[in-house]
Amino acid sequence: MTHTMQQVTMMDIANNIDKKLTFIDFNIDGELFPQQPQSNSLFSKVLAFNPFPIGLLELKNDVIKIGDESKHVFATFSTDQITFLEIGIYRSAVRAAPLALLSSRYTLYVHLVADEKPFFMLNDDIQALGKFMSTLNLKKIHLVDEMNLMKHLAQLDELDNQLFEELAKRTKFFMPLQIIGSNARV
Repeated sequence: MTHTMQQVTMMDIANNIDKKLTFIDFNIDGELFPQQPQSNSLFSKVLAFNPFPIGLLELKNDVIKIGDESKHVFATFSTDQITFLEIGIYRSAVRAAPLALLSSRYTLYVHLVADEKPFFMLNDDIQALGKFMSTLNLKKIHLVDEMNLMKHLAQLDELDNQLFEELAKRTKFFMPLQIIGSNARV
């Protein structure tokens, strides 16, 4: 099986989010995706480590603010300014402790265009999709949903390899995305 290799932003989110996949936490009406692990143990922190810089998308009152790795806001626009939205889920293989067995990691992909500027975002919590989509006026947005995720939002909390392969069949999301060195933070 081959893998899809994608460049992921390693630094300077503000100048790379329009060209590279970028990890972004979503804060939607005060709810954070992904929720951070509550444990203070070193073992839990190691498992939740993501070596990539992580920005922040804040959506509140129909206004989106996107911040860089220091949470400095570099883009602000209303949801009405979104003209294009592509959604999907990537799968990658990660090692799961304690036996270091391979398991599947599912990562939400959101590509949106606002004011003719593209934003390529990844989020470790696929549950963010339902909340994010419920805040948008989809009648004004050209939506690309190859996996038909909008019809399966209720099933995403039970996503496993079988359901993923059914949804991703014949799409660009079917081939595993190799994201070296990072485990999901959830």
